[in-house]
Amino acid sequence: MRPRNPILLLGDFVLMYTSLVVALVVRGGVDFMLSALFAHLAPFTLLFAVWSVVFYINDLYSRRRLRVDGNFIRVFLGSMLVNLAAAVAFFYLIGPSVGITPKTNLFLMTALFMVAFVVWRRVASSMFLNDLARKTVLFLEPDGIGDGLMEQIESDPSVPYVMKGAIRMEEGVEQALDAVPLGQAGVDIVVVGNTKYAELERFLYGITLRGSTVVDGASFWEELNGEIPVSEIDTAWLVNNFGDMHKRQYEALKRGRDAVSSFVLGTSLSWLMFLIAVAVRLTSRGPAFYRQVRVGRDGRKFVLVKFRTMVKDAEKSGPVWSEKGDLRVTPFGRILRHTHLDELPQLWNIMKGDMSFVGPRPERPEFVGELEKMVPYYSLRHLVRPGVSGWAQINYRYGASVDDATRKLAYDLYYIKHRNHLLDLKIGLKTAATVFRGEGR
Repeated sequence: MRPRNPILLLGDFVLMYTSLVVALVVRGGVDFMLSALFAHLAPFTLLFAVWSVVFYINDLYSRRRLRVDGNFIRVFLGSMLVNLAAAVAFFYLIGPSVGITPKTNLFLMTALFMVAFVVWRRVASSMFLNDLARKTVLFLEPDGIGDGLMEQIESDPSVPYVMKGAIRMEEGVEQALDAVPLGQAGVDIVVVGNTKYAELERFLYGITLRGSTVVDGASFWEELNGEIPVSEIDTAWLVNNFGDMHKRQYEALKRGRDAVSSFVLGTSLSWLMFLIAVAVRLTSRGPAFYRQVRVGRDGRKFVLVKFRTMVKDAEKSGPVWSEKGDLRVTPFGRILRHTHLDELPQLWNIMKGDMSFVGPRPERPEFVGELEKMVPYYSLRHLVRPGVSGWAQINYRYGASVDDATRKLAYDLYYIKHRNHLLDLKIGLKTAATVFRGEGR
């Protein structure tokens, strides 16, 4: 499913440049296009890069946006409104310096691109969602997660797999497999229930020799949904799948990037933080800042700093999870939470090295002790620095229970296993989109 993004991105760029060329031809003919194209090429290339980032933020390169339906059109039109506004601002600011102010050309190119984009995505949708383009999957001894995967494949047309069937032990696995065409002629992937994987090793060896890929249910779920199902893995799975958990070179580069970025942002936004601090003091009783002990990397405790969003003494009866619509939140605090501006003081935590911009959200020690007893492998979150935002935050709602913490841990483990600079950038862009759309808690 992952190779689709580059294909969609490449197709979009081809359409953008083609729309620009056609717009210039329509405006003044072929000779005008040839003479004007060079001047338009560099600024429009920068603009097209911005457009592709907006599309990415709005999930127009994701699997769930493959089908061209009403929701797709709504998201696309919203993205294009942002893109057009960015283009107008872009050429208003730098147009005179590059020698062009392409008002007519810009709007003509945009109209051509929008029509071509919808047509192109319809073609891409039919290509990728066609059964012939999807891999066939056979489930061998499916367990709980296997049943969930089968239901997902059958109910979600955007999933790039086709169900070939399921074989259970009581049906006679060896005889049943002999009747199933494996490899290039039939089944591409055989998904094995985690509880039966070790018992079926001799069957699995024969399957791989016949050309099919064998994968356990937890790994297949991880690939399909971007999370590691905590209830379906064990210590052996973690040892075999996590590899180098520490990634020292990456962590060193990330720390340097965090330190520089937090210093620059903290300095440039100091005026805004001052105004927010004054507003907090004026709109409710209590201090401007709220300090709370959290658990960080390697289980070390640190003091997290935020703008206060709740009434004074909100936890005089003891620590409790904050829920949606919490009555303890002040009116101005609700605005700060909605815009995520309450998080700005955490730039200080990032500068100090307590936190990173991206990572699992740090939890309070009172809750960590409870969760480590109830949620398997919860302490693995502390292998990395906690973050202001993370993979769990952009994929799951605000958590306020043990069940929520378990589900968020599944995303956190996925991030810890796959973390790299590109994934950090993706999380940063998605977080920026959440802030821009005002989707705070």
